Amino acid sequence: MKNPMKDFFSRVLWDSSLDREKVWVRYISRGSARGYEEFTGADVLRVARDGVVVSKGSAEKYIPYHRIVEIRYGGKEGRVIFLKSEGIYGFRP
Repeated sequence: MKNPMKDFFSRVLWDSSLDREKVWVRYISRGSARGYEEFTGADVLRVARDGVVVSKGSAEKYIPYHRIVEIRYGGKEGRVIFLKSEGIYGFRP
């Protein structure tokens, strides 16, 4: 079975027609005071079967796909690509 989130992040990493800086992602982070953290497509280092590896400062962080709750294209106020709470799955930037 195909994983649309894996396919999307592979595109973020490899598709030169996609502006990585415009991809904005919010994910659940148990270690954060707010309960979530954010990253941009420019932070994506590697795509794995069940998650994505991003650059967080000088460290790398593995984010499982099931923790991602929102993806937008066009920045924080951009078009919704994925919104877990609403069941929106439009993986086409």
